[in-house]
Order: sequence, then C-alpha cells, then structure tokens
Amino acid sequence: MRYWTTVDRPVGEQFSYWREVICEAFTPLAAERRSAHRPAGPRQPGIESWVRSDALTATNCAEVVSATQLITHGEAEVRRTDSDHVFVNLQLRGHCVGGQGDRTCVVRPGEFAMFDTTAEYRLEFIGEPATHEWHVVSFRVPRTQLIPLLADPHGYTAVTHAAGSGGPASLVASTMTSIWGTLDSLDRVGRDAAEVAFTALLAAAAGGGDQLRDACRDELDASLRAAIHRHVTANLRHADLSAARVARRFGISLRKLHRLYEGTGQGYAQTVMSLRVEACARELTSGTSRSLTELASRWGFCDLSHLNRVFRSRYDCLPSQYRSTALPGGAPPGPGGPVR
Repeated sequence: MRYWTTVDRPVGEQFSYWREVICEAFTPLAAERRSAHRPAGPRQPGIESWVRSDALTATNCAEVVSATQLITHGEAEVRRTDSDHVFVNLQLRGHCVGGQGDRTCVVRPGEFAMFDTTAEYRLEFIGEPATHEWHVVSFRVPRTQLIPLLADPHGYTAVTHAAGSGGPASLVASTMTSIWGTLDSLDRVGRDAAEVAFTALLAAAAGGGDQLRDACRDELDASLRAAIHRHVTANLRHADLSAARVARRFGISLRKLHRLYEGTGQGYAQTVMSLRVEACARELTSGTSRSLTELASRWGFCDLSHLNRVFRSRYDCLPSQYRSTALPGGAPPGPGGPVR
C-alpha cells in the first residue's frame, strides 16, 4: 500500500506538495484554495492531508482526507492524461459539489458519483464545519471495463447515487468500503473476483445495458480462467493439478472448470500439459545437466515415454533432439499445435 501525507512537510510547502500528491495518486489535477475555502481567522498557509492507495487488478483504490478546496481536471489536465479511467468517489465526511459536461451534482456522506478522465470535470470538496476536513474513498476503474456495460455511456457522470436509497447504489457503496477494508488481506484470486464484481455492480447502479449480464459472465469467466492459469503455472512442479483438485481449490464444479475452457482451443487438461511441456522445453535449452528421465518426473510426466510422446506432438521432435539444438549453432524448433 502506498501512503502520502503532508503532515511531515514544512507548513509553507504543504499545499504545493499536496498538488503533486493528487496528480501522482489519481490523475492530472489542479488544486486551489480560495479565500472562501479557508477557515475564518488568521490565514492558514498549510493543509494537512493524506492519501492511502492500493490496487485490485486494474482498478486502483484510495482513501483521502484533506481540507476544503477546488480540484479541477481541466483542458490542460485532460491533455496530460495518459490513460482513460472513471473515478467513483464515495463521500464519507464533508460534501462535494461536482460537475462534468452540463451536469452538476452534490455528493453528501453515504453518496457517490462518477467522473470520466477523458473530459473536463471539477470537484469542490467542502470539509465538515467542525474539522474543515472531507473524507472520501475513491476507486479508479478502467474506462474500457465499464463503458461497454452501460446503456447510456454519455449520461452517467456527475450524477449522485445515494446508498440509502437501496438497490445497486447501496451495494456499490457497501462493496467499496468492504473492499477497501479487506484489500490488504486479499490474494490475487480474491482481488480479481472483487474487481469483476464491483464493476458489474457499478454498471448496474449507473444503468446497465442489455450486454451487462452476458458481459459480466464473460468477464467473470475470463478472470477466473486467468486466476486458474496463474495457479497452474506457479505450481507445475509442486501440486496436484488434476481437474478435480483445481476445481475444489477454486470452489467450482468440474463441469464449470471444463466449461471455462470451451472455445479457447484447448481444454483444461491440454492447457496443463502444454504448460508442462513448454516448461520442460525451456529447461532443455537452459544447459541443465538433468537426465531426460529426471526432467520427465520433474515436470509431471508419467515416465520418459510419456514425455517423448507429448513432446513429439508439440515440437515434432524428441526431447533429446530438441536439447541438441541448444548447442552452439543450433536453434530450437518452435512449438506446433496443441498437445494431445
């Protein structure tokens, strides 16, 4: 988790540092504090603020506490933005007057709104009267993940969603706080699943299109398949990778596991065998002194004849021939089709 704070900076440098922080943690932004933003009494040159930030997979999550100010993502900032995102800001304390396009919204505690980095927007955050602080949880979602799921890709920004109204908005708000509160304890599989679920809920709250159900199912399947692939790759030599064992590991049925690989060109068993034979091929060209029998056992083949059969179907040669091409002047053959 990344953490920035202005508290340990000299008072006179705090606001300039804060402007750098919000650009690094979020997207190009300009911040200013007008006279109306400062507490009554002697001018306060400093600004005590902090940001904590961590990521799911492609979605970044952050918690922010700062003082009353105007933050803009104007024409210059849009030009300097090198990736397209949608910010989802859940207000915890204070309130925000946000605007994008021809829409303006007021976001109070327990409410959230979205803002698109491909266009200009402005956020005037107003702190609580007692502390002059505002507090927000903000998720930065890749625009390409959200937009295809929306019925109206042009009318979802600068719209207030109240968690107290129930429905998807309530689920989005509670999911944001739940994800943020448990993010550091989630493994990669958990983070993938949380990101897909959150994006689907967000699209439903913003007005999901006809493609939402199918797209969400496809996204969930792709995310789960990627997580399984990472697990298999990391455990080729050290785990039982049978379909039944892996299905139990991910809490799905055998039928679901095999269905995940339909249309990919290779079933689950073929995928595992391809990864094994590719790993073995890499070791053959690494200069290893292990015998072929040792390599067969090391990479999960029943015996040397099994390795020979699978290797020939993949590379159109025996492992011994493949190894010989690694000698000076040789060039290993490229892989063929799926293993059988």
